[in-house]
Amino acid sequence: MPGKKSRHYKDDSDPLLDFYSYQIAATSSIRAYQNPVLSSDPPKLYDSIRTVRANLSPAKLFRSDSTDSQDDDPLSGLEALMGDGEPPVKEGKNGKDNSLEKKHKSLEKKDRYKVHRVSYTAQNHIQVLFQMYGSAFPQVFPFCLVNFLWTLFVAILKERQILDLTFHSSVGHSFMGLLVSFLIVSRSKISYDRFMKFRGLLATAYRTCRELAQFTTVYTFQTQSSKARAWRSEVCYRTILLLRVTMDALLWSSTERGQWEEEYFQYHNKDADSENVSEHFFRFRALSHGRRSNIDENFRAPISFAHVLRQIIMQHPDYLGYKMAVNEYRDLLDFVTKFNEAFHGFRVLIFTPYPFPLVQMTRTFLLFWVYSLPLVLLKDYRIWSSLLIVSFVTFGFVGVEYVSMALDDPFGDETNDVDEHGMALLVYEDIYLSIYRTDGPKAAWKLRERILARYKQGRGLDCYREDLKGYEFWEPHQYPIQPAGEKTNRDERDHSAHV
Repeated sequence: MPGKKSRHYKDDSDPLLDFYSYQIAATSSIRAYQNPVLSSDPPKLYDSIRTVRANLSPAKLFRSDSTDSQDDDPLSGLEALMGDGEPPVKEGKNGKDNSLEKKHKSLEKKDRYKVHRVSYTAQNHIQVLFQMYGSAFPQVFPFCLVNFLWTLFVAILKERQILDLTFHSSVGHSFMGLLVSFLIVSRSKISYDRFMKFRGLLATAYRTCRELAQFTTVYTFQTQSSKARAWRSEVCYRTILLLRVTMDALLWSSTERGQWEEEYFQYHNKDADSENVSEHFFRFRALSHGRRSNIDENFRAPISFAHVLRQIIMQHPDYLGYKMAVNEYRDLLDFVTKFNEAFHGFRVLIFTPYPFPLVQMTRTFLLFWVYSLPLVLLKDYRIWSSLLIVSFVTFGFVGVEYVSMALDDPFGDETNDVDEHGMALLVYEDIYLSIYRTDGPKAAWKLRERILARYKQGRGLDCYREDLKGYEFWEPHQYPIQPAGEKTNRDERDHSAHV
């Protein structure tokens, strides 16, 4: 497929990219491409805070973490969380160890990767013709070379009158060329339509997650109790988990096709560690109507996470102190529904690939026509003209087929694949921003740390497998209890209006 190299190169900007890149490497069957990028020092977070502080006006830009806060500095909550503007220091035996520097040094030993996108300038003909990164030429060149040598071999046999393999008539081969052209063009058109459908569904998934977080915070920002903040954070947290496990399922479906039909459930009541597995896990297994493969359960994970998210949304009266208007909580549920529609669109496209008989027929006719082309050209053309024509025709027809192969499966770790995880990280940041503006920097940072802790546990699908063994996934989620005597801003006037 075009661009067999991986799309990732080293990046030292964030620990989350470290866990993300290692999980990509663990999922992908393609060796990582080490693009030489000069390593830089870890980002100076606190210097950035001071720079932003100097450039900001003292006006209150974001809601603070406490309603009675007297500090108008929008970064005060973040510094209070991290310390008084300085990195936390942990002294060791020699009294000189800095925990933050120590962490950065340990992370420098690992490889972090950032997507190296395929970019080009359409007006630059030289770049378009000779750029190798993301090109199909490295995969097509062996076919061109084989056909070149095959043409030379047939020409030598004919010239030395050893054996004449050329066709006496080119009529049949011309008709076959029309059929091959039709099959190749039809396949590339269908593959491109599938690729754009995939991309549209991805955009829908990202948009619904952003809007769910924003509508959740906008509808409830006037309620600033601790339980309300915990509910908003939980909705955003579960939204990120839903998006992450969906992206992992798409990536897994592309890179681990050999494991699609392996049995998913491998735990039995007699297992040594079955005491650490909840009874819900075995009861759930008993409900199945037969053997379940990896592809079945991995694509069930987003559906399960969407159900959990819906439950948490409908638990809002217990934590806001009032029931949201019908149109408000139905908007939140509708975003989850739209995400589910996008996910089921993924399922349809992945579980219904391009028909194999059509692929087989196209590939058979293509290879036979391409490698029989020298037998037609050498009848009427000179050897060097035949070699040139055969090479370019092979490059064109086989190249279009390889492009179609790449478009058939847009997920994975190849150069022309969609960066679904990288775009999901941007959605995470937008969700953090929604929490930041509503509940302050501490709440946003806490949510970010929860996501980072989840990444440390493993890939999204691995975390889902572990969730199935526990109790929290099967039982109602419990939020922090609201402190006694605390009242919300809208309890009295909204409770009577909605009850």
